[in-house]
Amino acid sequence: MKLTGKNILVTGAAKGIGRQLAIEAASRGANIAVHYYQSEEEASNTIEEVKKFGVEVISVKADLADFQEAEAMKNKIFAEFGPIDGIVNNAGYAQMKSFFEYEPEEWKKEVDVCLHGVLNLAYIFVPGMKERGQGKFVNIVGDSARTGDRHLIVSAAARNGAISFLKSLAKEVGRDHIQCNTVSIGMIDQGEFTDDMIAKMVRNYPMKRLGNAADVSGAVLFLLSDEADWITGQVLSVNGGHNMFG
Repeated sequence: MKLTGKNILVTGAAKGIGRQLAIEAASRGANIAVHYYQSEEEASNTIEEVKKFGVEVISVKADLADFQEAEAMKNKIFAEFGPIDGIVNNAGYAQMKSFFEYEPEEWKKEVDVCLHGVLNLAYIFVPGMKERGQGKFVNIVGDSARTGDRHLIVSAAARNGAISFLKSLAKEVGRDHIQCNTVSIGMIDQGEFTDDMIAKMVRNYPMKRLGNAADVSGAVLFLLSDEADWITGQVLSVNGGHNMFG
């Protein structure tokens, strides 16, 4: 799954899954645009790790829900880095509570980030991919987008909309050799759970463990690679069998 010479934008790359993705893509020869919104120090750490592979790397700050900020990010990338060959959208925002615990103005940010952010990225970057006749767009969502979750009710709805959007976009831009796919993930252990919490959660996983960032990065890197050139409009589950979709 070589990505030598490809320019890849990874959003939410300051830490966690996004950081792992940026480093793994760099290890396969990709130049990386490290996006962050608030975690500047962590983004700098990601950049230092990426540099170890001798590829080009820049950092870009933007609120992806804000079209003007996302467009300014694109202009900076093109000026300093060149056109983007692939986008991995790992940015997101969710509040864990019942729908009726929200105030009406509170759910807007989740919809803006999880749905409008995806639309903004596509509107801003995909036309350039069409001009070059190639490109990849991979969006990462949680399985709640497909199953529903009473504690993630708004973000799940927004991300389900993003799944539908990418399927439709895949039909529109397939003739331009652009692939648009979604990676839907189960529970990822990023160090925030106690041993007791993990023991309870893994009961529902046939593989008897939670996922890790490397599990996700492997699937995403495959979709970014030339080996996935005939895969588009799909939702790839990376969830240890917790949900088995038909």
